[in-house]
Amino acid sequence: MPRLQGFSSVGHLYRGIMNGLSHLADRLGEERLFVGPSRAQATPEMFQWPQLIAVTDLKSACAAVEEIIEQGEGARGDWQTAHYGRFLRIWNEYGQLRKQDPSFEPARPVIPAFTRQPFDITDPQPVLTEQTTRTVAELFNLGYETLLQVLTRFFTHTDETEEQLNVLTESALTLMAHVLAPLGRALTRMPAGAEHPGRTAGPTFEMYYQMGNFIPSREAAWALLAERLATMADRCADACSGDGVPALVNEVTATTATVAARLASQLPVKLRPATGGAANSD
Repeated sequence: MPRLQGFSSVGHLYRGIMNGLSHLADRLGEERLFVGPSRAQATPEMFQWPQLIAVTDLKSACAAVEEIIEQGEGARGDWQTAHYGRFLRIWNEYGQLRKQDPSFEPARPVIPAFTRQPFDITDPQPVLTEQTTRTVAELFNLGYETLLQVLTRFFTHTDETEEQLNVLTESALTLMAHVLAPLGRALTRMPAGAEHPGRTAGPTFEMYYQMGNFIPSREAAWALLAERLATMADRCADACSGDGVPALVNEVTATTATVAARLASQLPVKLRPATGGAANSD
């Protein structure tokens, strides 16, 4: 049965996980512990991430945990280059700059806010009331939700080919770098609304539907992914005609349409989404 445990650090937690894996491997045997197919693992080649470790047995699992520890806390290595060391360096530099100039503010005046009052939070929350800002925030949320759905499909895929798995990973990376990143940066420069004078917005990371996996059928799942991205491309195109919408939304429109078209190209013609002009760039 699960029980509460005390951990002195993140590194301590992950070493506890590593000890637990070793214990289960001794008790059950590695073949019964690591039952997932090796093909389901993300690889450095697919995600363009050299440090990524595909976990297929106890040795690779422990290596992956060690990598997390060293990157995050660096307790057994050069911690100056680990996340902890980098954040500590930023904190020290911030303190020095504030001493030199007490008015120094390194960040934009972003307010944590939603596009609408969350249904599962009783207390009133800050809401973006500037219409253009809210429109861009909603585009960000559509992209964020679709990104999670693309990643979920990759990690729970069924009979996808290697080419199709590459399409999923490349689509996810493209959405991160060329849709979410520019929209998120733009939001931090946009006003939150008259109710929040001097404050700007930021990504709200709202989910419109409960997150879950698609049905196992590859074609049906891909049809839904392509449809969601095509719909987002059309929404981006519609937003571009509004006053005050950042010019970069045009680029986001084209990128989203391209990703939608690439996903759709893996489907039979009859399952490809019927889209407006924005998603017909192919």
